[in-house]
Amino acid sequence: MSPSLNGPQKPVTSQELDAWLLAAYEQRAALHIQAAAPWYSDERQEAFAAMSALLLQAFEKVSVVSEVLREESHSVRGKTIPLHEHYAQLLEHSTTAMERLAQLRPPSPAERRQAESQLLNIGTEERQRPA
Repeated sequence: MSPSLNGPQKPVTSQELDAWLLAAYEQRAALHIQAAAPWYSDERQEAFAAMSALLLQAFEKVSVVSEVLREESHSVRGKTIPLHEHYAQLLEHSTTAMERLAQLRPPSPAERRQAESQLLNIGTEERQRPA
């Protein structure tokens, strides 16, 4: 899994990352055994050079994964702005609709009795007035 630093990165799956990590651990273990050889030898020098290359590869991989995550995060943030705006519009429409519905609701039984009582009082007052 070598990174391409010049072009767009394809997303790294968790399975690919796990496979790369397993391979890196296996390489590290083999190099550790090779580097643990007694005294100075060409084999030990090769092991240290390979460890250095493995470490460089790890840094590059972390860099690639970090860049992919940064791009995905930026993309997600870009999508949330229109969603927040849409949510605000829906909330405003909902509030307006609830206000309209409140105006259309039928009066409560107590309000109805009070209105009927007022109408009866008006009718009684009109009959009691001299013509």
